[in-house]
Amino acid sequence: MREMVKMAAAICPLMICPLMLCAPAWAGAPTQVEVLRNGDDDVTGALATAVAQAFARDADFVLSSGNRAGSLLVVVQSPTAAARAGIHYKLAFPIRYASVQGQTLGFTEVTCQENTLNKCADQAVAAAGPAAGKLGRR
Repeated sequence: MREMVKMAAAICPLMICPLMLCAPAWAGAPTQVEVLRNGDDDVTGALATAVAQAFARDADFVLSSGNRAGSLLVVVQSPTAAARAGIHYKLAFPIRYASVQGQTLGFTEVTCQENTLNKCADQAVAAAGPAAGKLGRR
């Protein structure tokens, strides 16, 4: 019996601790996200739509509107670089992450071809975690 208690004491932390270590500190309610665009060209509009769809597919985020307190603003800006890549163009888009109070929480630049904007959108979602963490609610 004594050996069983020792074994249980040794095994239980191994079963529980990994679960606690794997759970991120910000686990809980998803972060509200508002996707905006800072450009009136068609490709920026298409990327902003793709970014919104990518955030909608991610369980850590939920789309929002109306500058709600605690929301992460994701601003898709017009492409800053374009290079011919075969029959397509490789584009670079700056993405800015901000609070609704206007505080800049981070920047990233996503790159993709104009026919694969979903790749840029996925990059924008992947880079949003640190900015969302700075909101103070994660």
